[in-house]
Amino acid sequence: MLGALTKYYRNRFCYANVFPLDDWAEEKLLDIYMPPNIKLMAKERGFFKKTGERIFKYEHIFLSDTKPNQQIFIQGEAGYGKSTFLAKLVMDWCTITSQQSAENKLPIDDNTTTFSSNTHMRYSNVFDDLTSLKDFKCVFHVTLRESVDQFEIENMINSQIIDSIFSSEEDRRKAYKLLNEIMKRERCLVLLDGLDEWTGTGDHHNLPRLADVHSICVLLITTRSWKMTEAKILDSQICKLLQLDGVNNVFEVSRTILRCRKDFKGRQDLDKTQSEFESYVLKFGLLEDLNTPMMLCLIVHSWTKGTELKGSRCEKYSLLLECLFKKANIETSEFQEPPYPCFTETQNIQPNIEHLNKLAEAAFYLLFSDTPEKALVFTSTELKKFNLGRLDQENFALKSGILSATRKASALRSTSSFSFIHKSIQEFLAAYHIACNTNLIDDVISGYLNRHDDAYLGISQVIIFLCGLNISAANKLSGMMDEHDVRCWNPINHSGLKYIILAGYREAVANQQKDIILKLSVYHLDFDNDMQDLHSIWTNNKSNVLSMCISSSRESSPTSSPTRGESASQIEFDLSSCMKLKSLELYGSGILLSGN
Repeated sequence: MLGALTKYYRNRFCYANVFPLDDWAEEKLLDIYMPPNIKLMAKERGFFKKTGERIFKYEHIFLSDTKPNQQIFIQGEAGYGKSTFLAKLVMDWCTITSQQSAENKLPIDDNTTTFSSNTHMRYSNVFDDLTSLKDFKCVFHVTLRESVDQFEIENMINSQIIDSIFSSEEDRRKAYKLLNEIMKRERCLVLLDGLDEWTGTGDHHNLPRLADVHSICVLLITTRSWKMTEAKILDSQICKLLQLDGVNNVFEVSRTILRCRKDFKGRQDLDKTQSEFESYVLKFGLLEDLNTPMMLCLIVHSWTKGTELKGSRCEKYSLLLECLFKKANIETSEFQEPPYPCFTETQNIQPNIEHLNKLAEAAFYLLFSDTPEKALVFTSTELKKFNLGRLDQENFALKSGILSATRKASALRSTSSFSFIHKSIQEFLAAYHIACNTNLIDDVISGYLNRHDDAYLGISQVIIFLCGLNISAANKLSGMMDEHDVRCWNPINHSGLKYIILAGYREAVANQQKDIILKLSVYHLDFDNDMQDLHSIWTNNKSNVLSMCISSSRESSPTSSPTRGESASQIEFDLSSCMKLKSLELYGSGILLSGN
């Protein structure tokens, strides 16, 4: 049984997918795996709260103050690496329990691991205590979505593992009996992957059942956080709760993925490529996006295939929606006429367009709620207004991972709180809803901005996304925001709106938008990397400009101008149309003025 089990696991978990949109893009697990960022959740006043305590060892998962944990939960959002962590645990168990051939084996202790000669896995001091897994006679990995109508864990193991290992009915019957005896007499580890994808038998049981005679076994269950609430899991059923928040070092992960490429001839090639990738990330402002493991893999893989996400936030979040939608619905179809440039060649958005529209409507109205605390975290009652408040297996928003649900502290009863997987996803969806319903700018957003004096800066990401989706709507919204900015205008202070409009302009250009007339009345311009774009924005705003502050510290020729293609160190401003100009400040050299 043991030999057959380890052989089965090596075949099943040897490879892992590294690109969420390509089922065929697989690499060896030990080549690409990087230690996860796992933190302890501590119970506090009726609910679990994330602590700063990091989990670095297997023993810290299975033990609490030297006392064994019998039922452990690891929660994390879609694409954060829960299934990959279990796969790596299984492979580590195979390593520590199997006899390796002499040429491929290293001495095993708490600080080393074995690996095959064709594997590039590096040493790590995170989850390297493989001897902690020796306490388990067997490890049984169950994928719960493959046993949605089963309740008994033993039956799940039989149907998923035993039936896969043995072909004849006689051998299977013998293995069923042996499995029962092993689970009764030996300490085994049962991995239940994806509780959020399990429906069960429809009765009152909220978790797969481990028979009483198998109580010596340990359960390790992965799930998305919303299922912990929906399943009404009692505190007494949770020996330890852990939160998985992706990986630790994003550039270490990118280097690991890049290392899998077959064209590297040595370390120098890898160092050069990694440096180029880091420069690409920093140049186009992608660093924050790498914090999500799914987006990290997507950006690295796209870059290696020659597809650079050159500044278009809409494109990045369209790809992320593709990945999340695919988790809930594998149907694919392309738009015959994409409604927005970023939807071009997408395959998972069109089949789920109704779900997208519903989520976008909720994202918009919740974000522009007059109650700030409800804008980002909301109750099922609020979601039910958009037919999204169900906590069940068929809820597309939860199934895809776009919405997350957690248990909320309450003095009277157990309740749930919901949020989008990330605020930026909510902002992108809200911008999409505005792009589809431009009347909302006058009907809803105008009133919202009038009721909240400083709110115009708080919706910065929404208008940036809107610039890439619908520039005419963005032009209009920028006018409203500019009016509020002018009211707060102080010639001594720099305008915060400048950076928002600048980012919006670049998003519009990245999405090949035409007629970009974003409004900006207060300018503070420096001769830096922003000058050319700010000058382009200024060109369409001459009649609106109230204040200009231009500074330059560069040495330059007094006769050249980039508007005439001569020198990037000078730039010309024609003030003949600046009829509203009230304040003009000039510092340094290389500034050319013309007009009256």
